[in-house]
Amino acid sequence: MTDPQTAVPGDDATGAALRGWSPDPDSPAATLPLARGPIIPGHISIAPRALTKVGSAVVAEALDVNPHAVRVGARDDDGNLALQVETTMRIPPLSADVEIEGGGVLATVRNLQRTVTTRVHDITGRAVSRVDVTVTGSELDRTERVR
Repeated sequence: MTDPQTAVPGDDATGAALRGWSPDPDSPAATLPLARGPIIPGHISIAPRALTKVGSAVVAEALDVNPHAVRVGARDDDGNLALQVETTMRIPPLSADVEIEGGGVLATVRNLQRTVTTRVHDITGRAVSRVDVTVTGSELDRTERVR
C-alpha cells in the first residue's frame, strides 16, 4: 500500500485518496494528512457515522427543524463526499397572511444545499461534491396567541 503522505497526485492507487473521502476508515482517502501546516506522522480518520451526524446537525440548524426529523446518508463520489438528505421543512400556517420570499420551498432547498456544502466542508475538511435533498414533510410554524 502506498503511503498517502508521499503519494503522487493522479496515481491510480492513491488518486482517490488524495481527492477526498472513503467509507472505509482504513483506506487512504479516510486517512489523509492535514492540508495545512507540517506533515505529522499518523492518520486522521473521520468515521462515516460522524460525517452523517455533522450533516444532520447542519441541516437541522439551517432549517430550524427537529434533528430527529433529519436523515443524512454519505457516500464516496469519485473521491469527494456526496450527501443524501431527507428532512422536513418549516412552513408558515396556511391560513396566515405571510409573504413567502424568494421562490418558496425550491429556493429554501437550494440555499440548504449551499449551506450544507460549505458548513460540512468547514467542519470536517471534506470536499462535498453534491447534496441531494428530499423533503419528506412539513412542520407548521406555531404562533402563540397573545391574550
